[in-house]
Amino acid sequence: MFEEEARKLSEQPYYPEEESIYIPVVRESLYLFIKKIWYSIVNKMVSIAFPEGEYCFDHSLFEVIDGDKIKIAAISSQIQLDEIAQKNVPEEFKQFIKATSPYALNSQSYSANLIREGISRMGQGELPPIDYVDLRQDDRIHPKIKKLLTGTMNYAVSVPLFFNGNPIGLLWGVRKEPLNESQIDILVPQLDSFAKSISTIISLEVTKKKPDIPAIRRTIEKIDTTSLIKSLLYTRQKGQELPIRTIFGWSIRYQKNFRLDASYIVPTSKGFSISLKSFLPEEMNDSGQTLLMIPGFFCRRSVFDLLAREMCFKYGYKVISMDLRGRSSHTMPGGMLYEGWSLDQFINEDFPAALSWIHSQYPDDRIVVYGHSMGGMVARFYTAAYEQIRKRTMRIDLPDPDAYIAGIVSIASPDYISYQVKLPGYNLFKMGFSAVSKVFLMKYFGLKLIDQMLTLTVSSVVPTINLQRYFSLFNSINLSMREVAYNLSSRILTLKDFVGYPQVTPPEIYLLMEDIICEESTRVTIQLIRSMLTDSPIKSYDGTLNYYELLNKHFTLPHCAIYGTQDSIVSPESFTDIPYLTASEKSVLKSYDQGHLGIMMHPETVRSLAKYTNSWMKTL
Repeated sequence: MFEEEARKLSEQPYYPEEESIYIPVVRESLYLFIKKIWYSIVNKMVSIAFPEGEYCFDHSLFEVIDGDKIKIAAISSQIQLDEIAQKNVPEEFKQFIKATSPYALNSQSYSANLIREGISRMGQGELPPIDYVDLRQDDRIHPKIKKLLTGTMNYAVSVPLFFNGNPIGLLWGVRKEPLNESQIDILVPQLDSFAKSISTIISLEVTKKKPDIPAIRRTIEKIDTTSLIKSLLYTRQKGQELPIRTIFGWSIRYQKNFRLDASYIVPTSKGFSISLKSFLPEEMNDSGQTLLMIPGFFCRRSVFDLLAREMCFKYGYKVISMDLRGRSSHTMPGGMLYEGWSLDQFINEDFPAALSWIHSQYPDDRIVVYGHSMGGMVARFYTAAYEQIRKRTMRIDLPDPDAYIAGIVSIASPDYISYQVKLPGYNLFKMGFSAVSKVFLMKYFGLKLIDQMLTLTVSSVVPTINLQRYFSLFNSINLSMREVAYNLSSRILTLKDFVGYPQVTPPEIYLLMEDIICEESTRVTIQLIRSMLTDSPIKSYDGTLNYYELLNKHFTLPHCAIYGTQDSIVSPESFTDIPYLTASEKSVLKSYDQGHLGIMMHPETVRSLAKYTNSWMKTL
């Protein structure tokens, strides 16, 4: 209470006035949990965008309730998310937090008054308020706070965050430019959805004995603010110890209900598994098709999230996105010791396991496979080498691709790797390596010696490579060698080259580093590097199967091949002459003015790709 003397009962209104509402203390266990995730909350806040792609906020702040005070606990900046992705907290963030001392939750506090209004509204069954303020002109903002504002901190949207009906703090989205009424109308439902999602996630995770904090952070950063989580619960799956996380939601953009389930774990071989995520629309189309989406080299299934939502919510397809072995802890054998894997295990074991599982769930459906980069290779190579794989593995349970698959959509997916490294002398080295390997090494010593030269036997010591660490390392090298690089007119491969599209932004780089990019087996890396250095099609790890030759002999399925004209990883020229594309009269070729990962992450491109492939699938 902040009044000098309590009012008599006869003077009190039916419902308490906001200034008399007590703000409860956040208990210590909850506070410690929130502390582990509050940077994910502000990072997600600055990643929220308007439909046309413009980001809503330049900065985000999170004020947490700490006893009878409130304090700024975390800060993020949209333009610095790529730096944050390198695990570097900018020094100005540290100084800003240090300069903002905690202040009392009294009647003079804007934050306290907004939180009290939120408590009042929730007590009456309403949503907490979302307030828009002019930070420079609004008298409710404390003078000490105004002194700390930089030139890009002029306007703000504030969102009270709650857990089980009790407040935990106040989230701010800060802008340089003002918002118009139309932008506010678009933004409010997204922030309502975000606030409710945070509350739901905390409710489910905070009571666990050993919560998976990195996974919770990724869940927060992947929240689809264009959808509203109506309920989130766990369900049991027969034969699986890990419970399935089930979300029932409402797509604000498409005004439709949907269900999302993650993760179905399907064992494959030697303790490895695949992990599947299901997108299910409440109102399904009548196509009789289920979509299977497979990510590529170094990528998790999250790379397909935009496309999966579009195909599910807008076009009514059942969509299954897939993590191959090694993409998450759920797909790895127990313990620290395990073998590496090659592209062949993706093709021979993981992909057919996914086909069989989907067929068991939807026996009357045909499957349309979407594969990005290496994911497209996996689907095509399995289809082309099906008979050879059956003979080699002696398996009679392998699903027949002609019976299971209606068609394949391959996105930025080549048959050989043609990335041109931008280093002086690389092309000369490549020409020499290719000539020597064909004339000398292949003739006298065989393929294994090439593999040893490529890896220095690293695949027998280190089974996987972490691409996040690679990009972190070369980001530092690029910064220190910038002048040298300019003088040489050359560049080392950077994350932006890997993404490869002109609209790439720091929030998207952050999402890539935190959630999409993962470890990869050194054996898979060997197969791809061998193709790149020798300008030859990709072969099985032992060199006995030439997948490209098999494609041209045996591939007959309808195929929609999509490529990016700005792809620096897979040359657009490699798509100009594809003999097996003519095997089916329903096969097509389509290009977009994007790069390797940009074609999967640029919203406008994804929407166009979804529309095009939906029309194509109607011809199957």
